[in-house]
Amino acid sequence: MAGFRLIGWGLLCTFVWLLVIVLTTAIVTEMDGGEATSETGLLIFVIGQGLAGLLGWLVLPILIMRRRGQSGVVVWRRPKTSDLSSAVGGVLAIYAVLFAYSGIVIALGAESLEPQSTIDDDRLFVHTSVMVALGILVVLCAPIYEEAFARGFVLGGLKPYWGMIPAFLISSAVFSALHADLGSLIPFAIAGVILGVVYLRTGSLTAASMAHFGFNVIGFSATLVQQLG
Repeated sequence: MAGFRLIGWGLLCTFVWLLVIVLTTAIVTEMDGGEATSETGLLIFVIGQGLAGLLGWLVLPILIMRRRGQSGVVVWRRPKTSDLSSAVGGVLAIYAVLFAYSGIVIALGAESLEPQSTIDDDRLFVHTSVMVALGILVVLCAPIYEEAFARGFVLGGLKPYWGMIPAFLISSAVFSALHADLGSLIPFAIAGVILGVVYLRTGSLTAASMAHFGFNVIGFSATLVQQLG
C-alpha cells in the first residue's frame, strides 16, 4: 500500500510539472499569437520548463519524502573521487548504449527510431539569451531535478516496498518517458538503469547527477555546434 501511495504522490508531482508547462505555454501563445517566436516568448518558454521541473521533480519530491520519513533517498553529498569515477563510467556506458542502439536501428533500416534531441529546435538557437537559458536548464538544472525524481524519489522510494527489480523498471520507464521521444524510449530506459546503478552503488545522488551532467554537456555541445555550424 505504501508503494502505491508513493506512486500517487509521484502523479501529483507530474501534474504540478505539467500544470506549470501548460500555464507557461498559454502565456507564450497569448504573447506571440500562436507559437513562441519572440526572444521574450522563448525565454519565458525555457524558464517555464525549468520552473516546472524544479517544482514538480525537485521541491515537491523532497518535501514528500521528508513527510514520509525517507529524506535520505533524495540527498546529495560532497563529491568524492569514487563519485567521479562512477560518473565517468556511467557516461561512457550510456553513450555505448546509445551508439549500439543507433547502429542496430540504422542496420534494420528504421532510422525513424533513432534517438532525437529534445532541444533540437532552430528557434532556441537564434537569440543568445535563449541559448544561455537553455544551456543552464539542460546542463545544470535537469541533472539535478531529473535525478531527484527518477532516481531518488521513484527508485529510492519504491525499493523498500516493491524490491529492486520493480523499482528499477519503474524508475527507468519514468526517466525514459521524461524525454518524450519514441526513439529514446529504449536507450534512455537502459540509461536510467545505468544511472540507477550509479545511485545505489554510491549511496547518494551526487555521482548520478554528475554522470547526467556529463551526458548533457556532451549532448548540448553537439547540438549547439550543429545549430550554429
